[in-house]
Amino acid sequence: MLRLALIPFALVVAALVVLAVVPSRENAMPSGMVELQDVTVTLYPRTDPDAVWYFATPRADYQPSTQEATLHSVEDGRRTVEGETDFTLHSEQVTIDRSENLRGAEMRAHLVEDDLDLLMEARGGRQVLIDQRNGRFEVPRAIVSGPDLGESVFEDMRISFDFTDFESGGPGTVGYAQFMVDVDGEN
Repeated sequence: MLRLALIPFALVVAALVVLAVVPSRENAMPSGMVELQDVTVTLYPRTDPDAVWYFATPRADYQPSTQEATLHSVEDGRRTVEGETDFTLHSEQVTIDRSENLRGAEMRAHLVEDDLDLLMEARGGRQVLIDQRNGRFEVPRAIVSGPDLGESVFEDMRISFDFTDFESGGPGTVGYAQFMVDVDGEN
């Protein structure tokens, strides 16, 4: 009787040993790019917990190996803080990296509260960067315009999302502003 009980016991132990020795399969990430059509992307930055970004795009590509998402033809991008739109964003192509920063060759932002338009352009191999951790734009070339401002051009600009911290220029850079003066209501 004991001998009959030992045989199933030995088989179970042998099966457990085989399972322990055989390497386990790991979850494999897709090796290729994942492409989505007509999507709405919502981004909740860990480094900016009060903000939520929304993007509507006809195409989004996700590259698992770099953990980057590229959004194409963004016409309805916006950053909200506590439910209120802080600024809108439009771009032909925006990449969201693994640190949740946004970068691209050209981006157009409209700062809602200040009624300012900000055209941000890449230059000399440097892309436009929207740095979530520091809450600022890092822009090789920027054109800022608004109804009360006129137009100002800056190179190598770093400016906070709320426009309270501004730094621009350096050796060999250009910065100029054009203002319109209203004389007797004649503009």
